[in-house]
Amino acid sequence: MIVLSTAPDKKTAKKIAKKLVNLRAAACVNILPNLTSIYAWNGKIRSDKEVLMIAKGRYKKIKKMILKFHPYELPEIIALKPKKIEKTYKKWIKQNTKGKKC
Repeated sequence: MIVLSTAPDKKTAKKIAKKLVNLRAAACVNILPNLTSIYAWNGKIRSDKEVLMIAKGRYKKIKKMILKFHPYELPEIIALKPKKIEKTYKKWIKQNTKGKKC
């Protein structure tokens, strides 16, 4: 599963990403800097600088950890199920997301 989530800055994203990997919710998290998000919030249109986290792992564990450690009142959590994954890479993800509970 691929899970997308934004964070307010790189420091926050790295903190969350390290927790996801250390607790085996995700095998890998990519952090993409320098995004501008334009969105509606509390009746207003807002624009903020953010970073994007792309986590590969187990959805339920990733969701639980993001909700626990994310500073936003409503963090973005969007899961995408890949149609195809190279079998060796898929095996690596499974091996690195087994075990420890979050």
